[in-house]
Amino acid sequence: MKNLMILADSPATFRELLSDTLRELLPNGGGSLTPAPAPEGAGQLLTPREACAAFGISKTTLADWKKRGLVPFIRLGRRVYFERERVLEAGRAHQRYQHARKG
Repeated sequence: MKNLMILADSPATFRELLSDTLRELLPNGGGSLTPAPAPEGAGQLLTPREACAAFGISKTTLADWKKRGLVPFIRLGRRVYFERERVLEAGRAHQRYQHARKG
C-alpha cells in the first residue's frame, strides 16, 4: 500500500475525508463508519484561544502545560487543537488551580 496523506482545514473535514478513504480501502465498503453519538463535550476539540477562554488560563500557561506534556494536543497541519476533557483533567491535576479545602 502506498503512503497516504490527508490534508484538511478542520477536524470535521478531516473526519469526512478519513471516512471516505476507509470506505474505499476496507472490504465491503467499510460497513457503517458512522460513529456513535458522544456524550456532551466529549472529544470536543478547542483551539488554543478557545481553551484559554473556556478555562480561564493564559496562553502562556497553556503553552507551558503543552511543553511539559501535562495536556495532550492534536496537530492538524500547522494548527493545534486540545481535547476539552483532557484540558479539564490537566487543570484539575495542577496544584496551583486546586482550591484549598476548608475544614
